[in-house]
Amino acid sequence: MRALYPTLLDCDPDLLAIIAHRWDVDLESGDKRTDARVLAEAMLDPQRAEAEWERLSDEERGALQTLLGAPEHKMPQAQFCRLFGEIRQMGPERRKREKPHLQPLGVAEVLYYRGLVAQTFDQGKTGVQAFVYVPPDLAEVLPVHATGFETDEPAELVPPEAEALYTPQHIVPATTALVDDLTTLLAYLQIANILAAEPAAAREQIAEALTPHWLTERSTAEIALLLGLAQDLKVAAPRDDGLLKPVPSRARDWLDDTRPRQVRALAEAWRAGVHFNELWHTPGLRPEDTGWANDPLLARQTVLTYLELAPPNAWWPADELIALIKEEEPDFQRPGGDYDSWYIRDAESGEYLRGFESWDRVEGALLRFILTGPMHWLGLMDIGDGGALCRLTAYGRALLGELAWPDPPEKTSPLRLEPDGSMLASRTMSRYERFQVARITTWEKAGDPYIYRLTAESLQRAAEQGVQTDTIRAFLRRVSGPDTLPNAVQKLLERWERSGGADVWMTRAIVLRTTAPDVLQTILETPELRRYVGAQLGPTAVLVLAGQERALAAALHKAGLLVEFDDWYNA
Repeated sequence: MRALYPTLLDCDPDLLAIIAHRWDVDLESGDKRTDARVLAEAMLDPQRAEAEWERLSDEERGALQTLLGAPEHKMPQAQFCRLFGEIRQMGPERRKREKPHLQPLGVAEVLYYRGLVAQTFDQGKTGVQAFVYVPPDLAEVLPVHATGFETDEPAELVPPEAEALYTPQHIVPATTALVDDLTTLLAYLQIANILAAEPAAAREQIAEALTPHWLTERSTAEIALLLGLAQDLKVAAPRDDGLLKPVPSRARDWLDDTRPRQVRALAEAWRAGVHFNELWHTPGLRPEDTGWANDPLLARQTVLTYLELAPPNAWWPADELIALIKEEEPDFQRPGGDYDSWYIRDAESGEYLRGFESWDRVEGALLRFILTGPMHWLGLMDIGDGGALCRLTAYGRALLGELAWPDPPEKTSPLRLEPDGSMLASRTMSRYERFQVARITTWEKAGDPYIYRLTAESLQRAAEQGVQTDTIRAFLRRVSGPDTLPNAVQKLLERWERSGGADVWMTRAIVLRTTAPDVLQTILETPELRRYVGAQLGPTAVLVLAGQERALAAALHKAGLLVEFDDWYNA
């Protein structure tokens, strides 16, 4: 920030005179540079500065102390004015008419017309913005030690003597299940076609396909996080055709690592990631895409910074952390202090949430979601009593730099092949090997273990990926341990090699049944009805051609025959 003299030099002569009058300084030269220098020398005199300090009220000293305690003695103008009142922008003529220095709107204008604070534009977190500041050389001579506003004690989220007061009745411990579900997602991206440019459609497609195959139930927000992490970690990326696919080398490196290191990679990718935006998935909020944008990194950085105040091994109330951020850094995601240009609705009422009065419903809700959503899913935060209480895990503390990242040795389990041909993959199996198993099998059940099965369909899918039968046979022998494969698996692979297809087929069909043989005979002998049916299955049953059931029903009604559909078809 600029020193006092250049700050005063920017003032017009009328404003310079108002400030000089407050400091009992006579400006007689008529030269602006000389007057600014004379006034600066007077204001930087320690005795004059102390006298001016004594003239301030407790409220005015408190506001100035707040600004002096900020980094570089500056604060975004919107935040300062929200706390201490507006500083009206006036030229000399309007200032002479309205005399704001004699009738200030609030504390901010009192300090401004005393020359204790000034306004400027500077680079902020999201670009150039307006700031209020105290010139650094003036800050050095102000007798801040003479007040009771300063404190050398850091804020404490929970004093040590109060830690025992917070004991949740119901605990949801953090897990590392996200590692397993990202493995499943990568396997699905390998065999399915997901368009990266259509994220909403991608989430819907993935939810429909993978809901039975997640290790734990996953919400739309969790699926969005998984997709975002895959791209931020660069284990998946859009191809030239727009499909989101695993990146072979990057995906293998992550899948082949130990679980603690995989958790670390995910946590660090989330901390710096840009593909997942918490604000757009915060429960209770419905942001509208009307051209405005927020930076998700600002909210995460704020949470992680204030979590350094959390007790290392104890529970603490989420509300207290949120209240502390509201008090000390309320504009964490809106550095310009603009609370009116974002279009966010309350998801239930549809009401637009604007103005600082909506802070708890927007910023507060976002902070709570980060703590109890992504940080919990990533294995960084335990949750108590429905999110009222939180506790950092060892992984969470490691992300904050409070301890070394846990990295115990990991024992892996082999794939278990059952006599019936099913394959059981434990969670302790190498994630890379489970990914490969999932590429060549039909998925039956998620859990510990996951259950897979070789089928004609899965072998066809593997062949389309360029995976040969000999490769599958060698892979299964390597990851399962035994020298020979179960007989069912051997036979299936041999038959596939010989025929390249299935031995039998199963298909869904609609059967028309009649109350008597003569009714079916009438249908078969009537050209307008016969065109809709296929092979006869018996004296009173015949197959209906695919997709022709409604047309057949209309033709039967026209012929005077009543038709009834089973409940499963109507559903």
